[in-house]
Amino acid sequence: MKKPHIKLKPRPTNDGLQNVVSGLGMGKGKRDHNRFVYDGLFGYAELEAAYQTNWIARQIVDVPADDMTREWRTVKCKEADTIRQEEDRLSAQHCVNEALSWSRLYGGAVILPMTNQDLEKPFRPELIKRGEVQRLLVFDRWDLVPHSINTWDVLAENYLQPEFYTLYQGSQKIHWSHFIKFVGAKLPRRQRVVLQGWGDSELRKCLEDIKDTVSAKDGIAELMQSANVDVITRDGLTEDLTTDQEAKIIQRYTLFDQMKSIINTALLDSDEKLDRLTLNMSGIAPVLDTFMVWISGAADIPVTRLFGQSAAGLNASGEGDLKNYYDGIRSRQNSQLDRPMAKLDAIMVRSALGTMPDDYNYDWNRLYQPNRKEQAEARKIEAETDVILLDAGVTGRSHVMRRLEADEVYQYEDGVIEKIEASEDLTLGRVERPEGGGNERFTF
Repeated sequence: MKKPHIKLKPRPTNDGLQNVVSGLGMGKGKRDHNRFVYDGLFGYAELEAAYQTNWIARQIVDVPADDMTREWRTVKCKEADTIRQEEDRLSAQHCVNEALSWSRLYGGAVILPMTNQDLEKPFRPELIKRGEVQRLLVFDRWDLVPHSINTWDVLAENYLQPEFYTLYQGSQKIHWSHFIKFVGAKLPRRQRVVLQGWGDSELRKCLEDIKDTVSAKDGIAELMQSANVDVITRDGLTEDLTTDQEAKIIQRYTLFDQMKSIINTALLDSDEKLDRLTLNMSGIAPVLDTFMVWISGAADIPVTRLFGQSAAGLNASGEGDLKNYYDGIRSRQNSQLDRPMAKLDAIMVRSALGTMPDDYNYDWNRLYQPNRKEQAEARKIEAETDVILLDAGVTGRSHVMRRLEADEVYQYEDGVIEKIEASEDLTLGRVERPEGGGNERFTF
C-alpha cells in the first residue's frame, strides 16, 4: 500500500525573525504594517506657508544658506581687486545666497546673467566682453516653465531635461545654457528624471517634525492656561441644582470670579470651601527638549545654531558641535557650490577683465571665527615656527614677509621685499652632505 503524498503549498515569508507562538513576524503586530510611502514631491503651497509662518522652518532654510555665503571667498590672482569690485557691482554674494535659500526651500533655483547674447541660442561665455554683464536675476524652479525635453543628445549636460524655459506667464524662450542652476537635496535618479533634473526641498523632510514640535509647544501653552484651577466645595449643591436654582448658582460664582480677578478678593459663605489645584508640569520641559533635538537632527543643524540655545552640561560650550557643523558647511560648499560658481565665474570674471586669467583661483574663507586669545596663540606659534625655519636656513626673510603681507598682518613699502630677496644668500635651501668628503651639496 502506497503512502499518500500530501502536497503543501509554499508559503511566502519575509527575511527576519519569526515566532509562531508570540506572533512575532507573522503579520499580527502593529509594527509589522509600518511602511514608508512617497510624499508628494510636487507643489509648493505648504512649503511656502511653513516658511512664511513658522520661524523654525525659516531657520532650517536660511541658516545653512547664510553660513555657506557669510564669509564668502578669497579670490587668488593678480587682478583679484578688480574681480571683487565686479562681484560687488553685480551683488554676486547676495544673489548666490538667495539662490541657495530657494533651492533649499523649493528644490532648485537659478541665476540668469543678463548679457547681450541672444537668449534663445546656446550661451557662449568665451564671448563675454568687459562690463557686458548688466545684472544677475534669481528665480526659483517654479518660476520656470519647461519646453522641449532633450531626449536626443545623450552627451549633453541637460539630457532628459528641458532644452528651453520660459518664465511663468512670460513668452520669451530662454536656452537652458543661460541659467546657472542650484539643485536642492539629492534624489535617486528616477525621481530626478520625474522632476526634470531638480532636487528635493530640504524643508520637506522636516515638515512632520516641525508640526510635532509646534503641536507640543501649543499643547504646553494650553496647559499653562489651566495650570491653576479653583475648586469650591459647597454643602447641598446637588439639592440646589434640583430645585431650579442653577441660574442663581452660576450668577453667584460668576460674581465670585469677577471679584477675585478685579480686587483679588474671594467672597465665600461659611459652608463653602476654596481649594486651588496646581497642575504638575515637571516632566513637560524634557519632552520639548527631545523634540528640539529630533528636529535638529532632521535639519542637520546643531541645537545651538538652530534655536540659539546654549549647550547643556558641565563645561559645555557647544564649540565642538559648531566646528563639526562648519566642517559640514565646508563640505557643502565644495560639493554644492563649486560647480555653479565655476559657471558664474566664467561669466563674471570675463565681464570684469575681458578674459579669463590662467592663474584664477579662489578659496572659501573659514567660518569659525577664533577669539582674540586664540588668534594671539596661533600667531605666536607661527612666529616661533618662522624663527626655527630661519635659524635652520630652510626659509628666508623674504618668504616670511610675503606670507605676513598676504595674511594682511603687516604691510611693506613697494620693492622692500624684492630688495631683501635679491640680497639673500643664493645657497638658501641647500644643506651639507651629512657624511663624506668634499663640498658637494644637496637641494631639497
